[in-house]
Amino acid sequence: PADIDSRFDVIVKRINLDPDGHADSLTLKYDYKLNQNWGLNFELPAYSRLVSPGLRVTGTGDLFARARWIVPAGTWTYGASFEVVLPTASKDALGTGRNQLNASVLAVRPYSSSFIAAFAAKQTTSVGGDGDRAKFSNSEVRFVPVFIFDGGWAVIGELRQTWEHRSDASWQRVEVVLNKQFTSTWAGSLGYGHDFGDRKDRGALSAAVKYFF
Repeated sequence: PADIDSRFDVIVKRINLDPDGHADSLTLKYDYKLNQNWGLNFELPAYSRLVSPGLRVTGTGDLFARARWIVPAGTWTYGASFEVVLPTASKDALGTGRNQLNASVLAVRPYSSSFIAAFAAKQTTSVGGDGDRAKFSNSEVRFVPVFIFDGGWAVIGELRQTWEHRSDASWQRVEVVLNKQFTSTWAGSLGYGHDFGDRKDRGALSAAVKYFF
């Protein structure tokens, strides 16, 4: 969770919406390692499709740009990131319509050669953009356990709690990702997640191919 590297990911995902419909996406993600402590990250849903009763739209999503910083301190590694989100979605339903300035902090500790735990908190805030779209301010906390196995296999979990400050809404996410490092430059993953609470869904499936350089 605290690694900074240079890599290119292609991620496909389907979210089964509640009570009906689905959202599909193909996301391109690029990470660039500046040095041992700093990295950049860019993420764009190059293809998005939303299908629900009375609505069917296809296009691109919002662009995410991040700067990441990490520093080791004894058995812990600490980090922070600053994120800018630009409302580049080609259709209103595929994005928020708002610029975002977001920040997060991270603490990671390996408890053994086969188990790592990460703890993170993030604040998401809309700033400007389309005045007809709703403003938002969310806070979230995450716990990410990582189980490492022989042969390049790993299982990554996530428990997430999110609060929306402009309403009384809150929701939770549980996710499990199976990761396989095939070579020093290629990896892949399969994941399943489920959102509960005020923004629940009927489950989400994802798959990714990762190229390290």
